[in-house]
Amino acid sequence: MHLQSKPLLISFLCGFFIFLASCTTTIEKPKFRDISFKHLPPIVFNVSQIEIVRDFQSTLLEPNVEHFFPLTPKVAIKQWLEDRVKANGSQSSIQVSILDASAEIKKLETNRDLEGLFTTEQAERIDARIEVRFDLVDDKGKLGPYTIAEAKRSRTIAEGASLYERDRIYFDLTLALMNDFNASMEQALRKYLGKYIWQ
Repeated sequence: MHLQSKPLLISFLCGFFIFLASCTTTIEKPKFRDISFKHLPPIVFNVSQIEIVRDFQSTLLEPNVEHFFPLTPKVAIKQWLEDRVKANGSQSSIQVSILDASAEIKKLETNRDLEGLFTTEQAERIDARIEVRFDLVDDKGKLGPYTIAEAKRSRTIAEGASLYERDRIYFDLTLALMNDFNASMEQALRKYLGKYIWQ
């Protein structure tokens, strides 16, 4: 009787663990579309190359939250550079510095009395910022003219927001930020480095 109980116990435990595994729910992160600027005309410089010489590094600590974005501002900037900025020349270069591509979270005051229990308030604000610098450098390494452009955007998040809702806000914030940056940077490039751009 004792010898038969061991296989039964093993069978019971195997069945129990299979049952637990079948009850486990996998939560998939929502997928968002890839960002692209290929529908816009390229900005073609009369230089031999374009290179990123300084890259923004996130602290990965609060109040910074850009590393949680499904599309980070830094990745969006690099996609913009790849899609829109081209080199077509034999001398000099454009050096790009990504000075800022951050997003910071700030807690907002909410109503904690009885009335606040029946209303959904905005509990957090995300402040995002982009700053990028373009330098013209000759073949001897001498710095020439330069320009800087920045963009800022903010969004609020309601208390109790789901992970999907939060990711959607992050994604939309990056898109809005990049739309502003695209217009600001192109205007600055044509104003201050226009003589080096093929018309």
